[in-house]
Parts: sequence; structure tokens; C-alpha cells
Amino acid sequence: MTTPRRHVVVTGMGAICALGDHPRTIYEALCEGRTGFAPPTLFPADLVPDHLVAEVRDFAPQNYVKTGNVRPLDRTGRLALVGVELALADSGWTADKRAEQGVGLILGTMFCSVRTIGEFDRRAQQAGPEYASPLDFSNTVLNAAAGQVAIWQKLRGVNTTIATGATSGLHAIGYAAQLIRNGRADALVAGGVEEICYESFYGFYRAGRLSPPDGGAPGRVAPFDVARAGSAMGEGAAFLVLEAEETARARGAQILARVSGFGNAFDPDTREQTPRRSVLAWSIAHALADAGVAGSDIGAVVSSASGSLALDAREGAGINAALGATVPVTAIKSMTGEALGASGALQTLTAIEALRGGHLPGIAGLTRVDPSLTLAVSAETRPLRATRALVTAIAPEGNCCAVVLGID
Repeated sequence: MTTPRRHVVVTGMGAICALGDHPRTIYEALCEGRTGFAPPTLFPADLVPDHLVAEVRDFAPQNYVKTGNVRPLDRTGRLALVGVELALADSGWTADKRAEQGVGLILGTMFCSVRTIGEFDRRAQQAGPEYASPLDFSNTVLNAAAGQVAIWQKLRGVNTTIATGATSGLHAIGYAAQLIRNGRADALVAGGVEEICYESFYGFYRAGRLSPPDGGAPGRVAPFDVARAGSAMGEGAAFLVLEAEETARARGAQILARVSGFGNAFDPDTREQTPRRSVLAWSIAHALADAGVAGSDIGAVVSSASGSLALDAREGAGINAALGATVPVTAIKSMTGEALGASGALQTLTAIEALRGGHLPGIAGLTRVDPSLTLAVSAETRPLRATRALVTAIAPEGNCCAVVLGID
């Protein structure tokens, strides 16, 4: 006997990034074309002259979490804690309700606590193993943030860390929706987190993935632009509360949106200049089939384009192959920066706000669209009258995924 497929709804959202600490605030900043870029404060700016980052400046978790000691958590854990706290509060899942019914956590991250790992190793090597901090040690595993936040928030359900590079946050949302749909969970908090630190920044810098300074001036981040030359680093946390529709309705929860389709795949041909096929297009097609909708039903795409010459071309080609050239496409990393594991979740929140708010943010920095890309992109915020949107994510190492969202 086949179990009926359950519908998955979004009942709460929480986020913090360089543009604000509320989904609506972040969305409004994106629609205004404001960026979060400034010289870094988390490491000496003179180490990388003229490079800008999108930090969560003056971050103070105690402004959001009023009780308890956050000292055992590093920056990644604290960002995740705040994002989850805001999402749970928005959804109405109080501590008492969570005690009655187990809520789980699916957290996406690329590096998690890489700064803590580096600090732990440096202290052990330079001062001796006996001086390595036990507080740091507890944060030196990839699932540290998911475990710490679940303990703090008393999330007794499924606890999973997704690490698929820059697609991790979107992948976490898609995976959580599958668990709920298949009856393996009733309510899950899903999203992603990433912190800016010198270790990850320098890795991207040495790999040549950051937009270089132009004549002593900071580099420009311009996804899909003909003159794009790289990304800028960002950070943050964004989480959604996903529930089976019957669970949400039974507790009288608000329903903000639906997660109706998910597709993901891996592209082994990332080193090829001209891939034999578009794995992203394949992922989009599977997400559409999973949702039971056609490409023509999609009103907008919130893409993961970040200013990368190669990845933007691949993503644009995949979107075009799956949906054609007329669906409006945006790229919020032009304003939030490349927030890695948090980016897909930030894109998802933006897509939901765009469907509900009636406007699709433009792409900051876009002046001349790459003529090799056939996409409906714009630097200006555009009216949006649609009930479905698609979120896409693609990573340098080959991970691709897509999520279909809808509103009633």
C-alpha cells in the first residue's frame, strides 16, 4: 500500500546577514539595491588591501537569545543559533510545544567551524597540546553547529548536517522537505550557516575566485555581467521551519509558502569548458517533475550566480535549457556576497518574500549582460505577479540543486 505524499509548508523564517536580521528587512534592502560590502573587521583588512566582504557587523547573539551562556559556541554556532531562534519564534514553535512534539534540524554548511579548527591546531602546535582549548575542541567537527544548536533549542527530532559546498543550504531545505513528505518527520528547521574568517577567505583568494581590486579600488561583484571577474565573501544564517501541512493546520500555524519540488545532482565535468550536458538543467527538470508543474509555471528564478566567469555561465545555461529565456532571473549574491552554506537558504527566503511581496530584486552591479547568456536579467527591481518560483544553486566542485516554491 502506497502512503499518500504529504504536502510541505513553510511556517516560519529567520535570517541574519550583512543586510539585516529579518527576512522582510533583507528583502527590502535587496529591492533597493543596497549591498552589505565593506572592509573586513574579522581579520586585518591590510592582509587583503581593497577587498570587501559582507560581514554581520557588531554581531551580538545576546540581543536575540536572552538566556544561557553562548560562550561554548563559536561564531558559526552563534549565527546558526540566532537564525534558528528567529525562525522558531516566527513559526510559533515555543519551547513547551517542542517538548510535546519533536522538531528536528537540518543544517547546511560548507566549512562550519574552520576558523575554530585552525585556532585549535595553531595553539596546540605553538604552545603545546596541553594549551589547546577544550571549548575549541568541541567545535572542531563539521556537525558542531547542528549539534550545539539542537541542544540549546531542545530540538529532539532528526539532526543532520549537509555539506555539499555552496549548495549546502538549499540542499538542506530540499532534503528536509523530502523527509517530511515521506513521513519521516513532521516538523524540521532547515537552512544554512557560514561565517567569514581569514582561513576560508584566503583559500578563495588564492584560488582566484574573488573579484580583484580594480586599479586600487575594490573589485565589483556583477553576476551575469560581461565584465564579471569573481565573487566577494559573505556570511550569515538563514533557516525555515518546514512542516507537514496537517501538522501546521492542527496547531493553527501561519502558512507562508510551500516547498513542492526538489532535484539535485552532481556534475563530474566541471573542468570541461563546454559540458556535454547541463546537470543543473537536469536538476531543475527533476524539481519541476517532483512538484508536478511545468517550466512555464515558474514566475521567477533566484539563482546562485556570484560573479564567477565559469559558474555564472554554467548556471545561466542550465536555467535557459530548463526554462527558456523569458523567465525573470535574479542573483542576490551581488548584494549579500558568497555566503557559501548560508546562500541557498538566503535565496529561498528571498524567493518567498518576492512571491509574497510582488517584486523581484534586481542584480546590483549589472551594467551589460554577457551576450553569451540568454537570460531575462535586470539591474532593476521588477514587478512580480506569480505564485511559483525556483531557487537554484551550483558549486565549483559539481554539486547542483533546485527547489520549487509556491504560495497559495
